[in-house]
Amino acid sequence: MADFKDLTDALTDEVLHEMAESFFGARVDVDHAIEYFHEVSEKLHVKLYAVFRNCALMEKICFGPDGFNDFWVSAGISRERFFHPAGVECASIMVKPSFAFTARGEYIKWFTIVYDMLAGSIEDYMHGSINEHSDGRKVRSVNREDFVRMANEINIKIEKVNRNVTASDVLKFTKSLDPEAVHRENIAGCVGPKCQAVDDEMAFKVITIKDIEFPKFPDLPPHKEMASYISGYCSQVWARDKVRVRALLKDLRHSVDKELL
Repeated sequence: MADFKDLTDALTDEVLHEMAESFFGARVDVDHAIEYFHEVSEKLHVKLYAVFRNCALMEKICFGPDGFNDFWVSAGISRERFFHPAGVECASIMVKPSFAFTARGEYIKWFTIVYDMLAGSIEDYMHGSINEHSDGRKVRSVNREDFVRMANEINIKIEKVNRNVTASDVLKFTKSLDPEAVHRENIAGCVGPKCQAVDDEMAFKVITIKDIEFPKFPDLPPHKEMASYISGYCSQVWARDKVRVRALLKDLRHSVDKELL
C-alpha cells in the first residue's frame, strides 16, 4: 500500500510539474516576447519621427500644405498617405547641392535632396536596412514590416496560451488533489462565471497595431525616375513666385551652414 501511495504521489508531482511548466513556462515566454516587442516599438517610433520630420521639411520646400498636397496629387500619389502631426520640427539638411548657374536650377537641386531624404527615411521605416555586425552576421534593422509580422506571431502565442492551459484549469486540478478541501468547499477550484472571471483576468491581451500609431507610407520612386517631374514642378513654382523661392534658397543655405559649423 505504501508503495502504491508513493507511486501516486510521484505521479501527482510529475503531473503538477508538467502543468506548472506548461502554464508558467508558456506565460514567461509570452511575457518576454511582449517585452521585446515594446523595445522594438520604441526604436520604430524613432524611425517614424524621422519620416514625420522629413515630411515637414518637404512641406516647407513646397511652400506649405497646399504646395505639399499639389506635389503629391500631380505626381499621382495621394497627399493623405503622407500624414504627419502638426508642429513637427523640420529635419535638418546636412549637405549642400552642387553649384547651379540659376536660382531655378538651385531650387531643383535642393528639392531633390529633400525628396531623397524623405524617400530614404520611408524605406528605412517601412523595410529597414541591412547592417553587418562585427562577427560578420548581416541583420536587418527594425522596420514596420517585421514589426507587424512580430505582432501577428506573438498573437498566435497569446491565443494558444489563453486557450490551452487556463488559470482555472490549474486551480481545479490542484484542488482536486486535496479531497478534504474539495469536500469542505464542495468545489473544485471554481465553476461557471467564477472560472471565466479568473481566466479573463489572467488572459493575455492580443496586440493591436493602429495605423495612427504606426502609419503606412508608400515606397517612393528613386529621384532618377522622378527627375523630370521634379524639374517641371520646381520650374512651375519658380515661374509663379520667384521672390519666395529666392527667400527659401537663402534660408536653406543659412540652415545648412549652421549645421555644418
